[in-house]
Amino acid sequence: MSVAKQNTKIKYMEDAGPKLIDPSMKFYMSRVLKTCHENRTLIYYYVLNVSVFVLFVAITGLVLYYCYQQKKTPYELHQKMLRDQSYILSKIRYYKEEQQKLSSTKLTNLPIM
Repeated sequence: MSVAKQNTKIKYMEDAGPKLIDPSMKFYMSRVLKTCHENRTLIYYYVLNVSVFVLFVAITGLVLYYCYQQKKTPYELHQKMLRDQSYILSKIRYYKEEQQKLSSTKLTNLPIM
């Protein structure tokens, strides 16, 4: 006998052997398990999507609230503008005085007699 015939014969003998579960019950159990698996994956799908959506909304809300809290009032903006202007004017005065000191001193810095 050839090897292929022997494998076919062994396979047939395995199929023809005694079975502990009725084929209809086996089909029913596999169908029930498949349905349970589909329901479980569907539940996981919805739970994951809802939790990601809630997390996204929470983070977006927190960022918007933080930006709203950090927004300055018109009075604070005016005070900042005045501080900036006074800083710039002080620097301009300082550099003008430095230029005047440099131009008024002599080249050798010798005292006048």
